Amino acid sequence: MRLAVLGDSHAAGLGVYGRSYAVRLADRLGADLLPLARTTQTVDEIGGDELLRLRAFAPTAVIVAFGAAEGFVHPSRVLQRLLDRFAPRSWHGLEPRPYYSRKRARRWRQRVVSGAKVLVKRALIVMGGGFQRLPSPEFEDHLLALLASLEPGVPKILVGLWRVDDRAFPRSNARLRDNDEILRTIASGRADVIHVPTWDAVGAGDFLEDGAHLNDRGHDRVAGLILRQLELVETS
Repeated sequence: MRLAVLGDSHAAGLGVYGRSYAVRLADRLGADLLPLARTTQTVDEIGGDELLRLRAFAPTAVIVAFGAAEGFVHPSRVLQRLLDRFAPRSWHGLEPRPYYSRKRARRWRQRVVSGAKVLVKRALIVMGGGFQRLPSPEFEDHLLALLASLEPGVPKILVGLWRVDDRAFPRSNARLRDNDEILRTIASGRADVIHVPTWDAVGAGDFLEDGAHLNDRGHDRVAGLILRQLELVETS
């Protein structure tokens, strides 16, 4: 079996040394894996290079893991540009750290800075509203275009989304839910697309410190959910 994965930081295994659910699934299946996921990548950023590598690899299944980076709500574009211009580089995204140093003093500083980022982000969103990197209608359009560019006979596995810490990611869960529904709806209308529901399956104990990215337990859980869906398809 040859398994390829397209996606963002979740599929890339941020915070778990790259041991994402795709890697764990490939291990369970004894499959070769082509990792094409990277941190902050959105579906509209998939280009010709990735598609050429995908075609050359000739996968027997493709994991497509998008919708989270597109759904997170950020401070307004104007305020974000001010941050990008005047704030330290580490503050540009205002995202909490998914993990901390093991050294006590450094870990304490990281926690203080991460908490401050969340407070600033929440205040800026209240003052100026928020924006998504890719609103749901555009996310759907780009996802459909990506699926149309893949081989029609190859199964595409759409990994569902999950709730995140509402304090650290204010106003994001509603947008993530919208994107998850888009994934489910697309899969329901195509024989070559499988949706892996995760909304009610991933929760407490499955996250790193930021309450959004998966820890080892979470990646194991999602790998198991994908495997179960593949087995259900095979027996249906």
